[in-house]
Amino acid sequence: MTAMAFATGIVILTFSVYEGTFRDMIDSSTEMYYGHVQITAKGYFSNPRIEKTISSDLIHEKILRDPRVKGMSGRVQGFALLSCGNGDSSRSQPAELMGIDPKEENKVSLLSRRVLTGNFISGAGTKEIVLGKGLASSLGAKPGGEIVAMGQDYYGSVTADIFYVAGIIDSGDPVRDTSLALVGLTTLQNMLDMNGKLHEWAITLRSPMEAREFAADLQSTLPEMDVLSWNSFLPQLNAILHVSEISRFIFALIFYFAVILVTANTMYMSLLERMREFAVMGAIGLKPLKLTFMIVIEGMIMSGISAFVGGIIGLLVTIYLQNHFIDLSSFMTSISLSDSTIQPRIRTVLAAANLYIPVLMIFFFGIIISIFPAWRLKKMRPVDVLREV
Repeated sequence: MTAMAFATGIVILTFSVYEGTFRDMIDSSTEMYYGHVQITAKGYFSNPRIEKTISSDLIHEKILRDPRVKGMSGRVQGFALLSCGNGDSSRSQPAELMGIDPKEENKVSLLSRRVLTGNFISGAGTKEIVLGKGLASSLGAKPGGEIVAMGQDYYGSVTADIFYVAGIIDSGDPVRDTSLALVGLTTLQNMLDMNGKLHEWAITLRSPMEAREFAADLQSTLPEMDVLSWNSFLPQLNAILHVSEISRFIFALIFYFAVILVTANTMYMSLLERMREFAVMGAIGLKPLKLTFMIVIEGMIMSGISAFVGGIIGLLVTIYLQNHFIDLSSFMTSISLSDSTIQPRIRTVLAAANLYIPVLMIFFFGIIISIFPAWRLKKMRPVDVLREV
């Protein structure tokens, strides 16, 4: 029972650590930049052209009323040449301008919490700009400095505007930080002459694992748009998580196999040690079928108690590590992998399936294992056993 309870707790804890790693990888990609679901014009994600726009009032309130939705933010994206400095000391760098409303964006991404120096954008109509740290380094820009942006507007004409550096951010992705520049949504719409239109709605859900189902539901109501979940616009991350799910299943299979061997051996040895008692019970009239049933009931009680105790242990440890993760930053740094980042920590995330599957598995394994010694007792002849004793 101790071995079975320990195995149940270990499997729950291991599954929860896997889940925590998965969530860290998903959050580092989606909550930092992409969002869990994106609504765009048809074909915009594969070919982001400035003229592929959507309405800014696209069923905004209706989507926000969905209990699965945590936040929703309209965005405008454009590409421009940024210049900083004067004369021979000036530097230029191509960049991706992303126009946001900071009030909406705070409910979708964590960009406002990643400011290294200075401040985040204060409003959608300001002339402020926030630069990725790599882009700021290339331009030699600092908070309070002036940035000139030159690009192409909605109608193909050359457009330009002047911005003032409000702050510098670290999004967690060094590649993205070399080209990302955040400006006010209304300011960029005016600069690109977009007449209030958007390029995308970014949506964050309360659970990223619901993104695929949510996107499918929303797509049916918006057939003229593209509604993509992070599983679609981050295919490499989705593939990595799928492979990790397989490795988790293999681990559980090996672990349960080892537990079955230990448990089966223990229960069989327990049977052999009590063969004389079973023989006496058979000799005084207890039928083999009832004796077999008694052994199965014993296995059911043992596995049930083990599963319950192991489930409680695994649940308590998981909840503790979910709120007090183990910091490994002293031993390793964050690892960038396919638009995501693996944080240097051990954090658990409690999922219902990771709790009840190990509990049910160990319960049914205990019952199945008890059938084998019970089957031997059914064939036992009390006189033969007593003679050997």
